[in-house]
Amino acid sequence: MPRYYFHVQDGTGLDKDHIGTDLRDPDEVHIEALKVARELCALWDDLPPGDLDKMAIEVVDASGETILVVPFSEVAEAGS
Repeated sequence: MPRYYFHVQDGTGLDKDHIGTDLRDPDEVHIEALKVARELCALWDDLPPGDLDKMAIEVVDASGETILVVPFSEVAEAGS
């Protein structure tokens, strides 16, 4: 099963996931990225909306290639 890494772009830098998660397919990767973004948005619910525009989950595969970016602003809007 492929391993994917869910890095957090916080607007000032990239907090890298050095452990990763084994997932079967791109659909599972997308679901996990949305879950991580929602959980972090809930922790940072007092952030001004403009700050969320700078934040995202960046998913990379084992070779380091970015395969998906989920902006926090999209997750926050969907949850409203």
